[in-house]
This record gives sequence, C-alpha cells and structure tokens, in this order.
Amino acid sequence: MKRIAELRKEKNISQVSLAMKVNLSQKMISAYENGKSEPSIATLKNMADIFNTSVDYLIGYTDIRQSLDKLVQSNLTEDECVLLSKFRTLDRKHKYIAIGIILGLSHVE
Repeated sequence: MKRIAELRKEKNISQVSLAMKVNLSQKMISAYENGKSEPSIATLKNMADIFNTSVDYLIGYTDIRQSLDKLVQSNLTEDECVLLSKFRTLDRKHKYIAIGIILGLSHVE
C-alpha cells in the first residue's frame, strides 16, 4: 500500500483530506499506508478514481498507472505504457539519454 502514500503525496493530498474523500478516518488511511490494514475493494475503486489510476496499480499488480480503459482510449500499447511509466521515473539527464537513443535508433536502416 506504499503507492497510496506516494500518490497522495504527489497530489499534495493530506491523509485527512483523502480520508474525507473516501469516507474513512485519517487513522484508517495511515493504517493502509503502513500496511497494518488493507482497504476494501470499494475503497480501492474510490482511491483509483481520486488518483486517476487503476486498482491494479494501487495494489502493485502492475506498474502501469493508467487504467486499461484509458490505455485503450489513448491508443497506446501496454509496452508503450510501461516504457512511458519507466521514462517518467528517470531524472532529467537520463531522460535526454533515452530520447537520444530512441532518436538514434529511428534513423537506423
């Protein structure tokens, strides 16, 4: 459940604010984030909507943040989504290196 804390911090949402959005206590959100308790399916669905991600991502089943429906709508393949997700975790220098490699490969015949 570390991803709940990560996503919450990325969106600058406090535990109290998230708790209010999913109709739970701050203590419960803390318990989820510390692995002392697990959220229900309904709570996971609500959190996925709040964070604009999938339940699979929240529970660590996939590293693809976007839900399958959004992937289909955006016409990206799963491989493209995995690459994009990994690319977003790179620091600026490594992003430029990755872009250089891709651009270099696109000119290879």
